[in-house]
Amino acid sequence: MNRWIWACAVAILFVHFTGCNKQANDQDAIRASIEKRLNARSDLNMSAMDREVKQVSVNGDHATAQVEFRLKGGDAKMEIEYTLERRGNEWAVLNSQPMGGGMSPPDAGQAPANPPGK
Repeated sequence: MNRWIWACAVAILFVHFTGCNKQANDQDAIRASIEKRLNARSDLNMSAMDREVKQVSVNGDHATAQVEFRLKGGDAKMEIEYTLERRGNEWAVLNSQPMGGGMSPPDAGQAPANPPGK
């Protein structure tokens, strides 16, 4: 009886930690995909902005990520929601859209290469 209880406990822990590790790997891969997308843009001055991934939600092979962008040394900020899709072992950004506010998202191609005042 004790062996059966220990075997069940080990199996439950294994499944739990395997699932947590996959979720952490997905979140890291999603962050890397967004960074890759932003760094590939020549019309953005990403060094003038701080960015923080606020929330990542994974549902199978689809995910959304909410990212906050803040102008360094200023009060201006915007939040963008990215839609992603798993393609093999990587995540690809499909779309981005502002989550309110009046600024354009960095992926819209309308953000200036240099922020005002620089």
